[in-house]
Amino acid sequence: MTEHGTPPAGDVRNGRKLRVARLIILASISFLLVALLVFPLMEVTMAGEGFSPWRSLAAAGISVPLGVTLVLLLRSRLDGRRDPDPRLYWGSVALTVVGAAALQHPFLSMSFLAAWWGVGVFVAPRRRGAVVTLGLLAVPWLLIPLSPLDIHFLAYLAVWLFAIAWALVLAAGSLASLWLWDVTNDAVRGQAARAQLAVTEERLRFARDMHDLLGHSLSALAVKAELAGRLAERAPERAAAEMTEVHELARKALQQVRTAVSGYREVDLAGEVDAVGSVLAANGTRVSVTGLDGLALSPERASLAAWVVREGVTNVLRHSDATECQIVFTPTRDTAVGRVLVVEVSNDRARGDGAMEGSSGNGLAGLSERVSMSGGTLSAAHTGNGGFLLRAVIPL
Repeated sequence: MTEHGTPPAGDVRNGRKLRVARLIILASISFLLVALLVFPLMEVTMAGEGFSPWRSLAAAGISVPLGVTLVLLLRSRLDGRRDPDPRLYWGSVALTVVGAAALQHPFLSMSFLAAWWGVGVFVAPRRRGAVVTLGLLAVPWLLIPLSPLDIHFLAYLAVWLFAIAWALVLAAGSLASLWLWDVTNDAVRGQAARAQLAVTEERLRFARDMHDLLGHSLSALAVKAELAGRLAERAPERAAAEMTEVHELARKALQQVRTAVSGYREVDLAGEVDAVGSVLAANGTRVSVTGLDGLALSPERASLAAWVVREGVTNVLRHSDATECQIVFTPTRDTAVGRVLVVEVSNDRARGDGAMEGSSGNGLAGLSERVSMSGGTLSAAHTGNGGFLLRAVIPL
């Protein structure tokens, strides 16, 4: 990220390339749907002797709603849903069979079935696709009595085998296009996650800067105030001068803080959880969040919980090989302080180098200070199953 949160020019160019790639993939998949319209139109324009023009026109009419259903199924698949609406799927299958039955030439009828199968088999779960595949293989043999042509077994078998081969070619193209679509989408999501991670790192840097800024200023104020207190009785004039310096230091520190936080917003808990979820997913780590829905917190406590989540996930990314991360929010009651919120960030595969306990800068040490200032406690330790648990108890 650049200074004001603007993505670098390289990321913008890559984003445009990815969008263009997705459009090309979508166009290549959509091209396969054209075949559903081509075969009925071929029979309408090339009708042979004994062919009923009404059947050919009916097939052409059926191909339109069939194409619509297949587009909707493809859209569902491209959106990441692997189990489409059964009514839409089976309706599309039924239209395919009826359209094939309306076509009178065996070659066109089988090619029509193959064109649908080459796309439709990938928009449903494998078991359902296998059942439909077996059914469509049998359909051409069941349609023999409806053909106005004299059927010769060997010729019909050759056409059937050719249609199967052509269907496999279409399926290979569809499979490649869908695979490229998934890969491209993963790249787009990974790019967004990297951008979010850059924002998170910038926020952590800002927090470290604030810690250093206030630490220095408050230390100077404490020393000057203590000196003024000791001089109050022995040298009132000098004590007054020291208090003047204390006032000036406080004014400068306040001005520095105002300058540093200009335009900086409070950390949002729900937004932070969504952001770290994207980062973890891009890192190949499954994330589960429990207890966030319906959680009502004051802005200060929500911000503190967000800091806990941020630091916990930062440690997961930097100091673990985790395959799973759990973020749990548990409102409960403590006998000493009353109502508290327990925030836990755990992973299943921490590295054994102790790095997670020893985060430098404004890491766990800085977070512990934040939690302690609110009256809470922070603990971080390896778990018995090889993972790591960061646990914060925040008074409500």
